[in-house]
Amino acid sequence: MAYLKMKASKIGELKAHSASLYAIEKGREPNTIFSAGADKVVAEWNLNTQETNPFAIRTESTVYSLCNLGEQLAIGTLAGNIHVIDLLAKTEVKNLKLHTKGVFYLKKHPIQPWLYACGGDGKVSIWNTETWDLLWEITFSSAKLRRIAFDQEGNLAAIACGDGSLKIIETFKQRVLYDIDAHAESSNSVVFLPNGNLVSGGKDALLKIWNRSDGFSLLKTIPAHNFAIYDLVLSPNKAILASVSRDKTIKLWDANNIETPIRLDRAKNQAHLNSVNAAIWLNDENILATCSDDRTVMLWKVKQNVN
Repeated sequence: MAYLKMKASKIGELKAHSASLYAIEKGREPNTIFSAGADKVVAEWNLNTQETNPFAIRTESTVYSLCNLGEQLAIGTLAGNIHVIDLLAKTEVKNLKLHTKGVFYLKKHPIQPWLYACGGDGKVSIWNTETWDLLWEITFSSAKLRRIAFDQEGNLAAIACGDGSLKIIETFKQRVLYDIDAHAESSNSVVFLPNGNLVSGGKDALLKIWNRSDGFSLLKTIPAHNFAIYDLVLSPNKAILASVSRDKTIKLWDANNIETPIRLDRAKNQAHLNSVNAAIWLNDENILATCSDDRTVMLWKVKQNVN
């Protein structure tokens, strides 16, 4: 199988925050993004000017997660709160207080009006985004929950747990179908691949591919980074998988043939100085945004099918 040929170049570096960044999300307009972290401020950036917009939200504690719901923005904090902001009125409409520890990740179901929150208390809370009623509150682990991913149809969800396991659940009644002992110490991120298989990244710096057609048995283990993998994100066209790590690097993989990546680092690419904590693909033109403990958001243009 031939590898997808790729080339990546840095096209921007956004600086305004005063502390580590843990979350990035699409902004109110196509050319904007939100960023947030330990300085307790959610900022919005204009990607054309690479300057902040006159829009900022201050929170009571460190921000771990963001989820743009269209007209509203959900913000998960270290204190366990989920703040729901009306993006048109720029006002808070809800402050959901359920989790007793940080809300590490927020993700909307691809079809249903449900927001899933992954907590440091080992719980997933699921909220109706139309009424903000609590639909389910489920404990999946005694350790923190780091990430959740859905398959294309939204029938399955995979949860990366701090005890090293992956929980594969069906999303009708949120029942566990598979409980996988996946990574040493912690499973940190997870995403479904275009072929339906699952890929996970852990504190052990490994990528692992799980075979859906065989009950999510282990298909392949890849030594991917030097330290913990913190995020995995699939490009809009499903062709490229990006992984980011505590080892300060970003790696780009052929999502259909995960073997040999492109590595983006400080020495060769003027990449991040410190741990890279999260990433997001911004549009169909393959623009990747990454954020770091170095307080910056970096923008990368990734070209496919290059010689």
